[in-house]
Amino acid sequence: MSIRPGRNLLRIAGVCAVFAFASFLWPMTGWLLLAMVLITLSYVVWDFRDLASRYPQIKVMRVLPNVVGRDLKFQVEWRIEHDGRQPLSLELRDQLPPTAVPPFQTIAFDVPAGETGQTLSSEFRLPVRGTFEFGPIWLRTPGPRGLLEAQWSVNSVAAVKVLPESFSTGEALKHDKRAAMLLLDKMSQARQQGVGTEFDQLSEFRDGDDPRRIDWRTSARFGRPIVRRFRVERHRDVMLLIDCGRLMGADAVHGTKLDCAVDSALMLGRTVLEGGDRCGLGLFDDQVLGYLPPVTGSLGLRALTESVCSVQSRWREADFTRMFATLQSRQSKRSLLVILSDIIDEATSTRFRASMGALCRRHVVLFAALQTPLLRQFTRAPVGSIVDGARKAVAFRLLREREVALQSLRHSGVHVVDVEPNELTIPLINQFIELRQGNLL
Repeated sequence: MSIRPGRNLLRIAGVCAVFAFASFLWPMTGWLLLAMVLITLSYVVWDFRDLASRYPQIKVMRVLPNVVGRDLKFQVEWRIEHDGRQPLSLELRDQLPPTAVPPFQTIAFDVPAGETGQTLSSEFRLPVRGTFEFGPIWLRTPGPRGLLEAQWSVNSVAAVKVLPESFSTGEALKHDKRAAMLLLDKMSQARQQGVGTEFDQLSEFRDGDDPRRIDWRTSARFGRPIVRRFRVERHRDVMLLIDCGRLMGADAVHGTKLDCAVDSALMLGRTVLEGGDRCGLGLFDDQVLGYLPPVTGSLGLRALTESVCSVQSRWREADFTRMFATLQSRQSKRSLLVILSDIIDEATSTRFRASMGALCRRHVVLFAALQTPLLRQFTRAPVGSIVDGARKAVAFRLLREREVALQSLRHSGVHVVDVEPNELTIPLINQFIELRQGNLL
C-alpha cells in the first residue's frame, strides 16, 4: 500500500504557504501557522491509521470469459467485498491489454455503510487475435477527512484468449457462415455416392446409373440388375498454408487480410475434419513460422486453432520456397494444398510458379488470392486532382498485373479462387468440395 496526499491536505498546504508568507509582515500569524500544522498532523495520523486498518478488509475479484471473439464486445465484472461497517469511496482501475478498446478506464463509486459488497461491470473489445492478460487491479480510497489517499494493487492477473469470430462462444456466431457450412456438408454427403474408387454398397440399378458398374454375378443371383456404388475416399490429407507476409497485413475492413485468411482456414479445417479427412497447417513469411502435420478429429481442430491463435504479420516479404521445401521433405503423401495468400505482380507469380513446379506434380494446389479492397476503392473514386488521377492509374496497373499473374497460375495447373477477403469462406469451401468430389486426390 502506498500513501499519497489527499485533496484537503493540498488545500491546507496552500493556506499554510499563505500564512508563512504573511508571517514576515505580521509575526503573530506564525503562531497560527504552527497551530494549524499541529492540528493537521494529528488528523493526518488519524487518517493514516484509518486507512491502514481499512486496507486489508477490502477484497476485489475479476470475472471475465476465457475465450472471446475477435473485435466482439465482452463483459468484465469486478466484485468488491469488505466488512460494511463504514461507507467507502473507491476508484478502481484495471490494467488492460494494450490492444483493448477502450484502452484505459477508471471507475469511481461509493459504497454505503452496511453493504458488504458491490459488483461493477464494463464492456471491452479486443480487435487482435492472441492471448492477452488483464491485471493487476489498482484501488484508491481517500481517508475519512480527505487528508490522505491510499493506493494499492491486487495481483489478480487473468488471461483471455481471442479467437476468430466463428470460434468464439457467442450464440450469434453459430448462424450465418456455420449454417452455410452445414448445408455444404449435406450437399457433399449427397454427392459422395457414385464418385470415387472406395466401395460403398450394392444396390438396385436406377435410371442414370453407369451400366459399367453393374455387378453381373450378383445380378444373376438376384434376377435383376445390381450395381456397385462407390464413394470418395476418406482420410485424405489437406494442408492449409497461410501467408503471414506484408501483403497479408493490409486492411480488409473487418480486420486485416490475414485475419480473414485465418477465419476462413479454420472454417475449412472444420469442414475437412468433419468429413473424415486429415488437416494440417503451415505458417510462413520469409521463414517457416509454424508447421502442424495432418491431424484428425475434435482434438485436431483444437490443435489447428491453437496454432493460428496468435499469429500476426511481421511485415516481411513472403518467401514461398522455404515453406514448399518443408512440404517436400515432410509431406510426401499426395495432398490438397490450400494456399491463402495474395500476389501483386507478375514477377512474384514467376517465383511462385517456380517453387510450385514440383508440388503440382505431386499434390493438388488450390490458391486462394485475397483481393485488396483499397485498390478497388481507388478505381471507383472520382478524379478531383492530378494526385487522384495518378492514384487511380497506379491502382488499375496493379490490378491488371495481378490478373495476369493469376491467369499464369491457372495455366500452370493451379486452381485459383480470387475474392474479397471478407467473402472468402463460402467460395473456398465450395471449391474444396468440387475438388474433393472430382477425386483428384
